[in-house]
Amino acid sequence: MINAQILAALRTFEVASRTLSFTRAAEQLHVTTGAVSQQIKHLEAQLGFKLFERLPRGLNLTGEGKQLFVVVHKSLQDLDGCVQRLQRQMLEGQIRFRSTPSLLFKWLVPRLHLFQAGYPDIRVETFAEESLLRTEPRDFDLAIDYSFGEYRELVATPLLAETLFPVASPDYVAARDWKDPASWRDLTLLHDSMAWHEARRDAEWRYYLDKAGLEAVDSDRGHYFNRADLAMEAAAAGLGVALARGRLIDQDLNRGRLVSLLPALPSCCSYYLIHRPGALDNARIRVFFDWLRQLPDVSI
Repeated sequence: MINAQILAALRTFEVASRTLSFTRAAEQLHVTTGAVSQQIKHLEAQLGFKLFERLPRGLNLTGEGKQLFVVVHKSLQDLDGCVQRLQRQMLEGQIRFRSTPSLLFKWLVPRLHLFQAGYPDIRVETFAEESLLRTEPRDFDLAIDYSFGEYRELVATPLLAETLFPVASPDYVAARDWKDPASWRDLTLLHDSMAWHEARRDAEWRYYLDKAGLEAVDSDRGHYFNRADLAMEAAAAGLGVALARGRLIDQDLNRGRLVSLLPALPSCCSYYLIHRPGALDNARIRVFFDWLRQLPDVSI
């Protein structure tokens, strides 16, 4: 049986044989040229025959070296192929994923093709949920929720901070004198009535108006929707002023469908990655979790 030292050296031999250069082999293996040379010398000593002819302008394989290279090269290819197949098998299967509808529609869905390209064997079963606190933990493997990050019996990892600012259609903005305080008091506010779990229906607008020093504006007035993106669509249609979330609005601002009225302020909530304790021991869930966390911290 081949001993461990010979097995370790055969990888070095295979690279040196392909490149016919100890220097290039060292670069590929991330070691020094001297380390490659010493390992080949030890391998030749253990095998009892020469593998390379040292020439003034490089290396040549000996007859024995050529025979050994054919076998070692094929064996390493077979081993690499087997490992890759086993790793793919570990990742094959489905992930049950849940997210708040607005973030799913505006931020994540446009990026999912990137995940599919990198991990074609993982199927993501995606559900839109208004609040994960109303969902049994066993009903999902991984989720994104907009909240304060407080969950019983679940692990919450911060994913994205959020900002808030009022937006309206260009026509709606042009039709009003924004220097007149009455224009602000008479606004038709468009609400996400389910901003987070157990939030009162005007919670986000109340929070923003307080932080912006606009307490005179009645936060309860206007129309209510159960999703932030619906409120923003209503604003684009000229119905009133929506409180936009920065992660969801870039496209509409860039296209001129909506106009920002006031500076963005940090939201009281953020987006969190949610999972059961121990869920990341599953290779598929861990891969998707890590992929979500490495996404650029920007909107589309």
